[in-house]
Amino acid sequence: SITLNGSAVSLGGSATVGNTPSFCAFRNSTQSISQSTYTQVGFDVEEYDTDGCYNNTGSTVTLNGISTPSYSFAPNVAGKYLIGAAVNANSSTDFDAFLVSIYKNGAERHRSLNSNRHFDTALASFIVTANGTSDYFSVYCYSEQSGGTTLQASDNSNAIRLMYFNATKLIGV
Repeated sequence: SITLNGSAVSLGGSATVGNTPSFCAFRNSTQSISQSTYTQVGFDVEEYDTDGCYNNTGSTVTLNGISTPSYSFAPNVAGKYLIGAAVNANSSTDFDAFLVSIYKNGAERHRSLNSNRHFDTALASFIVTANGTSDYFSVYCYSEQSGGTTLQASDNSNAIRLMYFNATKLIGV
C-alpha cells in the first residue's frame, strides 16, 4: 500500500490505477456540414471506451446512470479531463471560416483557430472539469465558403485518422 495525500492506495491484486474513463471515437464516413451553421459531428465508431461513457448513436441513451445525448461523452467519474477533437474538410474550395468546437452541456466551451484552407483539419483540445453525474461533451463543426456549398467532413479508411473525438481523465477533482 502507498499513501498519497493522506489516503492509502493499494496496488496489489487486480487493482489498477489509471486515467479512466477515457475513450476515442472516429467518423466512419463523410458527413455534411451545413453552411454557416454549427453542426454536431457524429463520431460513430469507438476505437476504445474504457468505461462505457461515450454514446456513439444518434439518440439519447442512459450510460452509467447519466442521460447522454447522441455522439457525446458523459464521464461517470468527477475530475479534470483532457478533451480533444479533429474534423477534416473534404473540400477543394478555400473557406471563409472552418472551425471545430467542443461543447459542454450543450454550450460551446472551446473553439479551434479559424482555418481557411481547403482539405484542412481543424483541431481543438482543452482541459475541463466534469462533475461525474451530469456533464457531457460533444463536438460541433462550423464552415463558411464563398460559394455557399455544404461541406463534407470526412475520415478515410486508412490507419491515419483525420477525424476523431477523445477524452482522458487526468486527475480527480
